[in-house]
Amino acid sequence: MVNRGRSKGCVTCKQRRVKCDEAKPECWHCQRLGLHCEGYETKYRNLKFRDQTHKFFNSVVQSQACLPSPRPLAEPDTSVPFFLKHYVEMGRNLESARGLFEILIPVYRSERQGSPLSLAISAVASGILSLWMHSVTGFQLSRKSYTKAIACMRNAVNDPVQRSNPATVLAALVLQHYESVAAVYDLRSPSRVHHNGAVSLLQFTESACINGTNGAYIRRFMLHTEVASAMRQKRPLQNIAYSWIEGKHLMAAPDNPSSVLDVIGVSVAAFQADYIRLVNQAGAKFLSRQVVEDWRAEAKRIDKQLLDWAQNVPDNWRPRKLISGQDIDESIPTYRSICEVYPSCQIANIWNVWRFQRLLLVKITVHCLQTIIELFQVELTEDQASGIDVDIFECQETLQALVDSVCFSVPFFLGNRTKQSTITDFTDSEILIPSYHSQPPGDKNSVNTKDHSAGRSRDDHRGSAIAQGPWHVMSPLSHLLTLFSEDNGQLLASFLRPGHQEWIREQFQRVTTLLHLSPKEHSEDREALFGLSAGRAKTTKTAYLARGVRKGLIFMSGP
Repeated sequence: MVNRGRSKGCVTCKQRRVKCDEAKPECWHCQRLGLHCEGYETKYRNLKFRDQTHKFFNSVVQSQACLPSPRPLAEPDTSVPFFLKHYVEMGRNLESARGLFEILIPVYRSERQGSPLSLAISAVASGILSLWMHSVTGFQLSRKSYTKAIACMRNAVNDPVQRSNPATVLAALVLQHYESVAAVYDLRSPSRVHHNGAVSLLQFTESACINGTNGAYIRRFMLHTEVASAMRQKRPLQNIAYSWIEGKHLMAAPDNPSSVLDVIGVSVAAFQADYIRLVNQAGAKFLSRQVVEDWRAEAKRIDKQLLDWAQNVPDNWRPRKLISGQDIDESIPTYRSICEVYPSCQIANIWNVWRFQRLLLVKITVHCLQTIIELFQVELTEDQASGIDVDIFECQETLQALVDSVCFSVPFFLGNRTKQSTITDFTDSEILIPSYHSQPPGDKNSVNTKDHSAGRSRDDHRGSAIAQGPWHVMSPLSHLLTLFSEDNGQLLASFLRPGHQEWIREQFQRVTTLLHLSPKEHSEDREALFGLSAGRAKTTKTAYLARGVRKGLIFMSGP
């Protein structure tokens, strides 16, 4: 579709929605970023294209709903608009950007068809859509597109111009995203070859002096990924992560709460890795009391930074509490009848990252307190022993509050959905998704339902929650189940209220149903399950599935 509108500047700058300096024959901005400048419109300069693909895509969805068994649609002309709309555009903005999806569309539009980035996006998009269409082969349907993207990527890496193009780095990160999604469905650890490739390509963008806003956001995302993966793998950060923090290139993009939290996360990840290394090398029995006290003090210092972060976030980032049966429909599963809503799924996810960073510090603090009780109890005075009991109680209260908040976010991500996701979910009026713009009955101060901008926000959240919600909440739920089942986990689980862990397990099982995930039993799994009661076997199966999902999520955003 077309309409008339003002037009000036080169085609590439207009597509990227940036100001063009209108230099001839190629503008300076395109040359600086290593982009192909498509020149200046002449004959048809008054035409502007508007994407109305969704109008035609809805008709495709309706026609497919009438078929006895839906067939997979993996062609780029269908899958790419679907992926860009529901996974890249909806619910994302630069105020909460991690640095990948938020800049993907403008860079993608500036790339020619057949480029590494366009092929990488096509591979991910066709795989994602095949899952929505209930393809028998699932995500593997896109393997042909993925192989084609890999071949194109190899050629780009060998080309001096292409390998210094930020779009090529983005292509490597999109391919890593493809590998991560495939790994989740295979319940395996993903290869990090594309992540490493993106790290290597950064040096070429630096040598080509391509370090604008896009370059800053790319480094922001890679820092976020490095922090998240280091925490999940309980390892030290790679040295290059520290150079990203100390380098000047991050300054090209404005700070936001997510990027500030990632910088604190560097300290949290390093603290965890150092503590694990100390305990493994020295052994808890050989730690002096002063060393243990020093670790407690360091955990408290970092936690103070996290508490300060929470005090400094924008007011509209703070969760808004809704009550089941009063503010939201009772068909939406809640924990303790509470749902906390946020401006977007992305902001809710950032809060859950914050909560898990604090949970990690609580876990280490509890271990320190346990060590003091086991090794130095005879040395403690009555006041000191009483102080230890108070500290343990405070840890219990903090853990309960943090886990409660994670659970309060679940209905915001999932609404009342319980069945396997289908493409018709986007238009199903029976699906209810709590929104930041929900209007409690009789609340005169809440958002006016007739406000068109508020309506767009509600629709935007509904679409992003249906597409992205299960992915956003799968990570924290699997993290909680893993946290309570690993070393020292039983003590942490004992801090929870009765039935709390079972509710978390049920919600994780619900997510796996929505995403068509199923446990893959191996011989050792069957042996472990043999002789268990039906309830115990189901619980153990869920624990296996949670650990398998955690493996695949290593390089994805979230806690």
